[in-house]
Amino acid sequence: MTTTIEPTNADRAAWAKDALTIFTARTYSGDHPDSMHREDLETAIGDLIADLLHYASLQGFDSGHLVLQGCYHFGWQLRENL
Repeated sequence: MTTTIEPTNADRAAWAKDALTIFTARTYSGDHPDSMHREDLETAIGDLIADLLHYASLQGFDSGHLVLQGCYHFGWQLRENL
């Protein structure tokens, strides 16, 4: 029997940071999330979310449903680690 280790919220945050690092390298003059001002980082996160929704829309997905699903997953994952 194979045991699967579930990712932690720290793992999930690290994956998101990896995606954000690539995104800001292309859209924020090469800035790295670790060196960005808090306000710029917040804007970059929102921009990445919006661009993911644009991509989803072009793929024929319901962006509103994905936002709700993402919020649900986020809330469930937070409670999972209490």
